[in-house]
Amino acid sequence: IISSIFLLQSVVAWPEIPSKGKHTRVQDAQKIDENDATAPGFPEPINNVTVSVGRDALLACVVDNLKGYKVAWVRVDTQTILSIHHNVISQNNRISLSYNDHRSWYLHIKEVEESDRGWYMCQVNTDPMRSQKGYLQVVVPPVIIESLTSNDMVVREGLNVTLMCKARGYPEPYVMWRREDGEEMLIG
Repeated sequence: IISSIFLLQSVVAWPEIPSKGKHTRVQDAQKIDENDATAPGFPEPINNVTVSVGRDALLACVVDNLKGYKVAWVRVDTQTILSIHHNVISQNNRISLSYNDHRSWYLHIKEVEESDRGWYMCQVNTDPMRSQKGYLQVVVPPVIIESLTSNDMVVREGLNVTLMCKARGYPEPYVMWRREDGEEMLIG
């Protein structure tokens, strides 16, 4: 991850997305003074988001003093640029972007999949680049895997029996056994 963050931070120029034509112009980032109170900055962190698989997720990035700089959303682990300013770059049709007042930038992910789990970065094309990250946690409700779970069994009283129950989900589910009549069950 350290090398991927270094690669992302070394990018100081982004392609400008043309509205017509086939050519792309590269716009250089403008140098800023780190101590300049009027320089672009993040007044609040990106909140980590937890969402169930299949639901929609929303990551919010607030930028003060954006001026003529541009905001981008990047998927950190894959180093994929998702959006640059007002344009969605990703070919993933579940990704969309919204913004208001040139201050709040929202990354929308529709029908979240497990593969969407990870870090997302909001960055401003200053020099040096300014950025912050938020984590998207995708939870998968537990489900019992019927093919790996024991069926009904009949045994004589006093004999041992082995029952199996397998489940999947994220985080990994904890399987607990209990008797329907509430009596103590000897496990061992």
